[in-house]
Amino acid sequence: MSILISSLFLGALFSGSFLPCVNAHGQILGVSANGVYNDGPNIYYSGDAKNAVTAVRTMYEASGPSYNLPTDFTDDSKMACEGASGAPATIQVSAGTDIQIDWVGATSELLNKPGTGDKTWPDGEYPWVHAMGTVATYMASCTNGDCTTFDASQGSWVKLEMDGLDLSQSISDDLRSTMAGKPEAYYPTGAGLWGMAKFVQDGSSWNVTVPSGLQNGQYIVRHELMAVHNPLTSSDATTGPQVYVGCIQVEVIDGGDVTLPEGTAAGSLYAPDGDFAQYNVYSDNGANFVNPGPAVWDGASSSSSSSSSSLSASTSVSASSSTVDSSSTPTSSSASVAPSSSTSNSTTSAATSASTSSGKCRKRRNAKRMLVPFFSCLLSDYRDSVY
Repeated sequence: MSILISSLFLGALFSGSFLPCVNAHGQILGVSANGVYNDGPNIYYSGDAKNAVTAVRTMYEASGPSYNLPTDFTDDSKMACEGASGAPATIQVSAGTDIQIDWVGATSELLNKPGTGDKTWPDGEYPWVHAMGTVATYMASCTNGDCTTFDASQGSWVKLEMDGLDLSQSISDDLRSTMAGKPEAYYPTGAGLWGMAKFVQDGSSWNVTVPSGLQNGQYIVRHELMAVHNPLTSSDATTGPQVYVGCIQVEVIDGGDVTLPEGTAAGSLYAPDGDFAQYNVYSDNGANFVNPGPAVWDGASSSSSSSSSSLSASTSVSASSSTVDSSSTPTSSSASVAPSSSTSNSTTSAATSASTSSGKCRKRRNAKRMLVPFFSCLLSDYRDSVY
């Protein structure tokens, strides 16, 4: 009998039917800079080799919430890098050049759907799942000179760019139709292109330009997606804008003498009771949205282009250095990071339709990745939300 129970348990576990849903909607898949691709961490299996050489901080644990809500807006640690400690590496980027940031969704609602970019997703990886909201990038200097040990809650965050709602453009018909079928109807109903819709249409990828002439040194690039599909209601603590924060540790090279100005503490970027926290995308329908947070630094280069292409250069990480360098060559003691194979009208009824969108568990691609989140989810008390 015990053997039978064990077999049934394992069968259910590995088939995915017994796995608890992770409150995760995605994370940074990887980043490209100076022709080098660096994989993001595996949040499901800490023993994955790429976790030892990633320059992307782990956004959240597999069993925990994957985003911040207005109740978190005053928390310097959560709002900086979702409380993440340092990643083991940094990646080099020349001042004035782009960093390509690829995200991956945790659920399959938009997989192979029209309007989500000309991209082939590997098994178990999916497009980002929301299309309404802002995309922003901030930067902070690692004042201790070493981003791998820098406490991001102490960062002074400078806004490089924010793409909010552009009323001079429109979402593609394909993506609008896809989102209606999710169901998560896209608003505004007329003209209006959200930064996040641009991001999804470009294959869940974004380019940000490191300011030209920026002083050499180590910095954290804080990339932020703020989804507005689930407006705040006083009776539901799980509602409100969802802020997804990914942090990338970079070493700026080939720079000049430009220094970052004084920035803003992460817990002061957005007011927990401000206009953005209370924004209702359905009732507003694109009429009154204002980009939240501090002003964009006037010394930042234009960095709001989300169009990107896959960089296929392989990456080598020297065992003697924590900095990912395109000039490194593999040795018997060095770990190789392979490039990603991806290129990377009723207000009430619309909101209700969005709230019925069911969350799904990300597919686990091997036994090790399944066991860890399974037992973590059983023991953890995390936000109960289908979003």
